[in-house]
Amino acid sequence: MINAEFIKTKHQVFEYCHKAETKSSFILCSGPINYLPKSLYFGPYNGKAGSRPAKYAIKGTYTKSENGIYYDMDKRKVHTKIMQNPNFPQFIGWGEINERFGIYDLLIFFSSNNCKESFEIHHFTGLAKIDYLEEVCKYLQLYQNNKSPKNGLLLGGKNDEF
Repeated sequence: MINAEFIKTKHQVFEYCHKAETKSSFILCSGPINYLPKSLYFGPYNGKAGSRPAKYAIKGTYTKSENGIYYDMDKRKVHTKIMQNPNFPQFIGWGEINERFGIYDLLIFFSSNNCKESFEIHHFTGLAKIDYLEEVCKYLQLYQNNKSPKNGLLLGGKNDEF
């Protein structure tokens, strides 16, 4: 069992907004800069189904003038397939960056508008082990339920343990 305070220390939120006059491009509109690429593609996953079937994918490439924690990982490219978690249907799904490079960062996607206008990426450093997924989703469910709609801050709540 992972303590919610521990999960909280690993959590960062990024919001991407739809780029005008494009079908699937999104631009970082809030969240830490110099972390993920400023521009991401969000759309259907067209790769092999594999053992964990995916419905969506994100792809992004850092520009040469950008910097980010994954800049040197794969020729400045960031991508993941997004799998659904049937136990948490309120989330678009989850993905990971990138165990091929010894990085186990979990991404959970949320959108109140079905990714038409925007979506949030909830980034959890080092928690992309399948054993942690349910507990991180429980934490994020509490986070979403306690979030103030006006300012996005957590209100007081019972977030200590699950």
